[in-house]
Amino acid sequence: MKKVLIVSDNVELVTYFKTIARTISPELAEFDYCYSEVNKSPEALKEMGMFVVNMKSGHDVKSIISNYDLVISAHCKQIFPKTLVESIRCLNIHPGLNPHNRGWFPQVFSILNKKPIGCTIHLMDSKIDHGAIIYQKQVKINSWDTSLDVYQRVVNAEKTLIKEHLIDLVVENYSCKTMEVEGNYNSIRDFRELVNLDLKNKATLAEHIDLLRALTHGEFNNAYFIDDKGNKIYVKLALKAE
Repeated sequence: MKKVLIVSDNVELVTYFKTIARTISPELAEFDYCYSEVNKSPEALKEMGMFVVNMKSGHDVKSIISNYDLVISAHCKQIFPKTLVESIRCLNIHPGLNPHNRGWFPQVFSILNKKPIGCTIHLMDSKIDHGAIIYQKQVKINSWDTSLDVYQRVVNAEKTLIKEHLIDLVVENYSCKTMEVEGNYNSIRDFRELVNLDLKNKATLAEHIDLLRALTHGEFNNAYFIDDKGNKIYVKLALKAE
């Protein structure tokens, strides 16, 4: 029997994981679930019976290595340390189509730079969103999509891969493909530079629309500008296809 730890800060994915895991024989795998120490709103995850783990804690990492055969990161907010990924098999479910737009908020940058978007399940190594690719699924971006629209489409693609391949992932029944190129990486600093709108920026109307829809994500306040009185004004864009 394989002991599997799912590390996630995403309620929707954890709920889906639990649903699919129940269909797997307990003689094949046993699943535990935890969320990261940096999660600022873990109440819903706690209610699901999840425990907390700190990937910067040597004690926590040693405990994971000692007790599990496989760790799956599904939108975990902490980076896995080198000690962990080099000691046991660690997989990442990444909401981007590696090697394009690795790092933070891939759908935001795909709207802007027109690189492909989708989801990737890959072996983890010491680099962020990096390692041999196991499964991928590409999704489309429509001209009227906001960041949230694309993100939800990516999450649905992730669910499809989880449903189709969870058993194969557990028993290591898959082949890997090495990334042929490094692609590009976007940091949280890159995102923070985007949200601070430069009112004097010159671009085409299409580019301005792309920027605003890329930064529109439901109830989140992302894009903003500072007016002449020092007020911070948040901006969102609503689009509707005919």
